[in-house]
Amino acid sequence: MQSAQHTARLTGLLAACLLVPALAAAEFTTALETNNCAPAPENLRGDPEIGQELHEEHCASCHGLSGGADVVVMHMDQTPADQSDPEYMQTIPDAYLYLAICRGGEGIGKSVVMAPWGDFFSDQEIRDLIAWIRTFSGT
Repeated sequence: MQSAQHTARLTGLLAACLLVPALAAAEFTTALETNNCAPAPENLRGDPEIGQELHEEHCASCHGLSGGADVVVMHMDQTPADQSDPEYMQTIPDAYLYLAICRGGEGIGKSVVMAPWGDFFSDQEIRDLIAWIRTFSGT
């Protein structure tokens, strides 16, 4: 049985992601309940300097060094969104980015090519990545 605190976290994250049409509410809740992808929603941004290092090592080959998806990757079925576009990034809650990193593309209804990183990155590292990703668009 879930604790009240865990349920509150899920509810808060679900509310934060209702603006993202790619993932239905039930799918979002299910995704959060697996792989421990249920952070406290208060502040999902960590240290951008640490996030930069992680991004360059693990993410830039597909998302580009500046988040512009300005790389050519032959195995992609879908080009990643331009994370340097402020208009687009203002529509994406931090909780959605957290879930995308934690559960991978398939976990948010996107490309299966993006692996789920929830078992690789710690909660803090995911928050650090979110902080760095937000520097691309200034959002």
